[in-house]
Amino acid sequence: MAEKRKFDVIVIGSGPAGGIVARKCAEAGLSVAVVERNGWGGVCPLRGCEPKKILADTAHAVVRARDMAAHGVTGDVGLDWPALMRFKHSSIDPISDAVFRSFERRGAATFHGAARFTGPDTLEVEGHGSIGADHIVVAAGAVPRRLDVPGEELLLTSDDFLDLDPLPESLIFIGGGFISFEFAGVAAAAGARATILHRSGRVLKGFDESLSRKLVLAMEAQDVAVHTDLPVRAVERHGDGVLVRCADADGGERTFVASAVVEGAGRVPDLDGLALDRAGVQAGPHGIEVDANLRSISNLRVFAAGDCAATGLPLTPVAALQADAVVRTLTGKGPATADLTGTGSVVFTHPPLSAVGRLEEQAREQGFEFDIFKGDAAGWAEHERLGLSHAGYRVLVERGTDRILGAHYLGQHAEEIANIFGLAIRHNLTRADLLAHPWAYPSFGYTVRYMLG
Repeated sequence: MAEKRKFDVIVIGSGPAGGIVARKCAEAGLSVAVVERNGWGGVCPLRGCEPKKILADTAHAVVRARDMAAHGVTGDVGLDWPALMRFKHSSIDPISDAVFRSFERRGAATFHGAARFTGPDTLEVEGHGSIGADHIVVAAGAVPRRLDVPGEELLLTSDDFLDLDPLPESLIFIGGGFISFEFAGVAAAAGARATILHRSGRVLKGFDESLSRKLVLAMEAQDVAVHTDLPVRAVERHGDGVLVRCADADGGERTFVASAVVEGAGRVPDLDGLALDRAGVQAGPHGIEVDANLRSISNLRVFAAGDCAATGLPLTPVAALQADAVVRTLTGKGPATADLTGTGSVVFTHPPLSAVGRLEEQAREQGFEFDIFKGDAAGWAEHERLGLSHAGYRVLVERGTDRILGAHYLGQHAEEIANIFGLAIRHNLTRADLLAHPWAYPSFGYTVRYMLG
């Protein structure tokens, strides 16, 4: 039997969270091993944010040109899907090799294969045998959520959508979250018939409800059909396409047919197969249960960061902040925590929708008294000149303190507006502070002032 190799730190996963932990711990002089069973680099650069943004940015350019037809933009603007796929691959395909070399340069040992715990501080890695460490960091990311309905094997995942070539003539996206909204917008811009089916009456949970309804109108104007209160019951073959059976509110059934159907119901922590029970690591539906320092509450030798930790939003910037906190602890600068105050979320549709801080219902449940600054923003000059007909905002300001509790925006550069209000929330700035210093954000000063009355 081969002798077990021992390290200071083993990292499971090489994405934004795992990659940061591995590289920084190795730079600090610790002996590090990185285990990856899929492509080096993880979900975000290979099967998530980066390829998604390549597709979305191109689609937005097409829709924006169409929106400005009344402003003098001429020509039939379209999207060459095969050319877009070639560009996507030219940008994404080199990433895995670059990430792998980044570990090698820092002296980290690399193991390609599936890992599973065999004890509280040991792993068995497929094709490599047993390895152990003083600390193990689980940063395995997330995988598409499965619907668990008959015929589910006929469905494409969000990963599959990013590699579709050619693009089907029609697509159904199951789920009313940001994945379905973003991908449906891309598909429609490329000429496909796109339909979103959502099980309840509220789409985009986690974003302001009234602004989400405005976004639905914007999507419908881009020829994306959005249907709510239709939980999926089964999926079947239908000629060369796929049929989806849904239960309607009256107890009956509605069916939809498309060339392909995509599961867009979100993602779940990628923990299956790790045998966490053999390490005494407690986990739930949202990931590994951790304390404020991202250490397993049931095995102090194990940490979790990123999408597989049951804390924070499943976002790349959150994963990076959590990874930095884990590094500080492991390198003797901790114990450290990740301050996620003011973290924003964005749906990269056209227009984009952002949320930062509390939703209105959350603020009420938490007992805050506040005023809401709200309005329609479609008539603002920056939206009129772009041909955007759906835009709006809602800002929650606490009575008595004037602090920003939450800010929600549908419109051009929503991601940048979220950053401004996120900093305000993080540093307890008030409405008066933001109104007094528009020079601090010159490109968006008027937008912030309009939002705050």
